[in-house]
This record gives sequence, C-alpha cells and structure tokens, in this order.
Amino acid sequence: MDVYDLISTLEERYGNRTAIIDNGKEIDCRSVKINSYTLANALYKLGLKKGDKIAIYLTNRVEYVYIYFACYLTGIIVVPIDFYLSDTEIINIINHCKIKYIFTEESPRCNISKVVNSCDSLKGVISVDDKPQNISFNKLIEEKIENFKKVEIDPDDYSSIFYTSGSTGKPKGVLWNYRHIHIGADALEYFLNGYLLDQRAIASIPLSHSGGILFPMGMLKLGLSIVLQRKFNPIEFLRLIDKWKINSFWIVPPMWYALLYLKDIAQFNLSSVKLSVVFGAPSDPDLIRRSNKYFQNAEIWTGWGMTEVIPPTTVCKLGEPGKVGKPYPWVTLKIADENGLEKKAGEIGELCAKGEGVFLGYYNEPELTAELFKDGWFKTGDLAYVDKQGYYYLVGRSKDMLKVGGEIVWCAEVELTLMKHPCVKEASIIGIHDKLRGEVPVAYIILKEGIVLPEKYIIEYASEHLAKFKIPKKVIYVKELPKTGVGKIDKAKLKELYAEIA
Repeated sequence: MDVYDLISTLEERYGNRTAIIDNGKEIDCRSVKINSYTLANALYKLGLKKGDKIAIYLTNRVEYVYIYFACYLTGIIVVPIDFYLSDTEIINIINHCKIKYIFTEESPRCNISKVVNSCDSLKGVISVDDKPQNISFNKLIEEKIENFKKVEIDPDDYSSIFYTSGSTGKPKGVLWNYRHIHIGADALEYFLNGYLLDQRAIASIPLSHSGGILFPMGMLKLGLSIVLQRKFNPIEFLRLIDKWKINSFWIVPPMWYALLYLKDIAQFNLSSVKLSVVFGAPSDPDLIRRSNKYFQNAEIWTGWGMTEVIPPTTVCKLGEPGKVGKPYPWVTLKIADENGLEKKAGEIGELCAKGEGVFLGYYNEPELTAELFKDGWFKTGDLAYVDKQGYYYLVGRSKDMLKVGGEIVWCAEVELTLMKHPCVKEASIIGIHDKLRGEVPVAYIILKEGIVLPEKYIIEYASEHLAKFKIPKKVIYVKELPKTGVGKIDKAKLKELYAEIA
C-alpha cells in the first residue's frame, strides 16, 4: 500500500488508540489521519503542487509527522533540515534546491529574516509557534477536513531530499523516490521478525534524519506508537521510558554512552524495554555490562546503514567487534578494491551497494554522483570485510584515514583502542599537518566523570597497544565533542577547533 492507503486505513486498522505522544499529549490515529489530510489540502491552497519542494526546520514534534504525511499524499518533495544547522547552512540548502516554503520554530541558531532575505525561491515561512510575521501552522489545520482526493504518484517519483555531509565535506542532497520511504520500515519488520508490531518506541533521533523517518513510517506500517522527544537529553529520555513504558528504541553510540554513564540512571524503571538497537555500537565490555545491568530485559542489537543506502541496511545482535550483520533483500553488498573488483572473504576493502535500497543520486550534483557509482555499484566510503558466512564487519571510513610517514592509519582503530582505557568516555582522532611525516594523529578525549588524568598516561596507554606511527602526537581533553544532529562526531569542526588553538 502507498502512503495514502496506509493513512486512510490507519484508524480502521488500529482504532482510536494512541499513535503519537508529544510533549505529554496523546494523539490518536484518527487525529493523525485528519490533520494530515487537512494539511495536505492546505498546501494546495498555498499554491503548492506535485514536484514542488518544502523544507522542515523543526525539532521532533507532532507537526513534523503531519508535514511528512501531507507531502507524501500530495507528491510535494520534502526536504528535512537538521535543526542544529545555522542560518547560513539553511540558506545554502534552500538555494540549492529552490525551496518554496519552510516550516519553522524559533531557534537560537537561525535568523529566519536573514533566510527569507537571502532566498529568492522562498514564498513563505510557516511557523508552528505562531509568529505574527509568518503563516500560522495551527490556522492551516484549524478547519478539519476528513477527506483527501488521492493523487496518483509513481513509485519512481522523487519523494525526499536528505541533506547530509557525514563527518566531513559540504552538505549533499540525497535523493529518494517513493519506494525508498517504505524500505526502512519494511527492513525493521524483516530483521526483527515482526517484533515491533504494535509496540511503543521513543523517537529521539531527529526526524530530519533518514533513521528518523523510520518512526512515522513504522507507525503506519507496523502499528508503532511513538513517543517524540523534541531534542535528545539523557535524563529526559529515561524519564519518558519510565513514564510511557517504552518497549524499544534505536539510537547512535554517543547517545548510548550518555545514557549508560548517567549518574542517576538507576532511579528510573527501564524494565519495559525489550529491544535497544545501537547502530555502530562498539563491543566494549563495560558498556555491555552497564546495558545488561540497567536494561535487564532488553536485547542489544546493532547494524549499519546510511542515508544513501536506506537504513537499516544490516542488523544483528551485538557480538564480535565491528560485526553488523547481513543485508536486507532490497540491496546487494560487496567488498571491492580500488578498481571495483570484489575481494575475498576476510579481506578489507570498500563496502559497495546496488539495488532498490540505494538512493537515486545527489540532487543537482551529476559529477559527484557519477564519481561515486561504478558499474551500477555505489561506493559507500566505508571500509569493511565479509566473513565466509556472509556477515559484514565495519572497519572505518575510507576517507577517515591518515597517511603518517607513508603508513596508513585508520582513525577508527585508534579511537577504539583509546576507548578501552578505563578513564576514557569518548575519543576522536583527526590528522594535523607535520613537516616530517605529512600528517600525524591528534586525539580529542572526554574523560569519565570525576577523572583527572595527565595526557601523558593516554599516550603511554596508546604506546602499549598501537604501532608507533599510530600513537597520537597530542592529546586534547574536552568536555564535549562537536556532533551532527544525529550524534555523529563532526570531524570537520574538530579540525577547525584545532586550527584555533594551534
């Protein structure tokens, strides 16, 4: 069924039960359907039509879900924008893909007047917090409309553009069609064998992220009831689990660390959680011990995916370091050398993908798209290997590597080694220029709470476990690491920070 059919039958399938909980308010299935229909009709009244583009610059809130559904009902292309981006970054995105309307709320990082004055394609701003100078979202859905005339949408039509920069580089518009928006939820059902059906999940990953859209689509396709967390906060996350008896969640490793090392974690009742999926989770014994201690009834799963290869692409129970599982049926993976030739089992190479689960290309970037596709295979930039049983293991990013005196250093290897130090909470490696060796590693480290440790002890620890050329030349302690909206460490900003202190 397409999105129209799924929304139309939402109430019929699940009755008037709670579909979404936002800021303590419960919204039932009927309200989701009616508000989505009402907004879809309102978008037409604004002059928008199939193929036009709107942007969403919001925290995780129920309006986000209505906007997604309204766009997918009308054929309007949705462009979710990370709420952590600045107005300059937002302007670049709007001008790159010619956005006509943007949905916003107040943000300390965004001067919306500057955005309006800098974007010729922008016809209006729709505000969820009723700013008088903007179009009111609440008024758009004030007059409830219970019917919507179905629009014929081809599965190959463009549905979404997700702007992503990964850990380095300028943002790129990842183009999805209408098949892509279904694959993530279908993959969850495939991997978890129906476990998520009719369960309650907490959505703390930004809805602007390709992993965030799993929540509203999971609600339509699997009957998920979702609790929205506006912005991730570990204490609030645990409080919501306790209050609403959450059954499952999927997050990224920095969020997991923040939860498990929280001083007050023991005061919350987390027994309702049966499944926690931590994509790219390290197999750190202390982390697993803490997870088993505080989430006693939960299984820990991990996996791999990226915006360009619709996530979650692989999923498995947490086990051996780097193991992320086997792929879903909508994609084929291989490990290739620099010429695209497939490597043998156990040999490290670049992870490549092809199939229905692979994105269409980068919006308005034909040269970049052509560069990253070879004979139909998309080059992910991730280094990995596959074992004889067909399980994939991640090693690191092909671009996240250093050349130290001619020797290759994978940053992920050094980071994982430093993370095993009993005093280290988080670690990130960047490369800096060195006259003799070309570049050398520098470690940014967050120590565990209450720990004071001279930098030399970190270097001594690294010396015991790493080859000489892999040892960080310098250790810099920080209270926090710059991160993207989904919680990945932003290494481009780390390099900017180093340039400021060097």
